[in-house]
Amino acid sequence: LLDVGEDATPIPEGRRVGLYHVGLKIGESDEELREAIEKLKAEGVTVGGAADHGVTHSVYIFDPDGNEIELYIDVQPPAWKDDPQAILAPVRPLRL
Repeated sequence: LLDVGEDATPIPEGRRVGLYHVGLKIGESDEELREAIEKLKAEGVTVGGAADHGVTHSVYIFDPDGNEIELYIDVQPPAWKDDPQAILAPVRPLRL
């Protein structure tokens, strides 16, 4: 992270060229994902979204520059290891 000062050019809103998304596996179970959400909220972090990707359960937060950070767990057992096409499943709302 760089501290660029108050007179720096503002970061453009919305999608733009550059880093958009980083995904971090944070555990192995929905319980670990629930605990992460509780910790984030306790620290005042806004959870911007959540999704059931079929092969992963994910929550989304944003860094100070607006880059999306996905915190996820692989759904157990990891279906994508036996069926790589499973990653193409439609996204559904996450129910923890």
